[in-house]
Amino acid sequence: MNKCQKTAAVYIASLKAIYFIHQQNHWVTNGVNFYGNHQLFQRLYESSLKDLDLAAEKFIGLFGSECLDLSVQNKLVYEILEKFKNESDPIQSSLKIELDFLKFSKYAYTCFEQEEELTLGLDDMIMAIASSREESVYLLKQALNN
Repeated sequence: MNKCQKTAAVYIASLKAIYFIHQQNHWVTNGVNFYGNHQLFQRLYESSLKDLDLAAEKFIGLFGSECLDLSVQNKLVYEILEKFKNESDPIQSSLKIELDFLKFSKYAYTCFEQEEELTLGLDDMIMAIASSREESVYLLKQALNN
């Protein structure tokens, strides 16, 4: 895989990991704010799945299906999830993975730009997904304040 394919693979794996963490937190949330948090995590995992689908289709079109190789994806998702395994608070774990993804998004954008692979559509997709994930960060921060 070339540099852009590897970056695309990590981008996809990161969105998968976000989906998994939000869905897991949807199932395990409890306590006084159970219902609100349960609904919040559902909203977050559904939006991350939408973003994942958009990104996967865009990357296949631009870089081929190699960036979605299942064995590579499984390894990457595992590595990403391992970074968040010790976080016991569902809102904190969701917030941390979202912030981590936004940081990686900046790297990915710069990588595609430097490799002269940043099309207008890819630029638009990265920006739209970043906006979506920033909304998730906002919602999670609001939940922390309750």
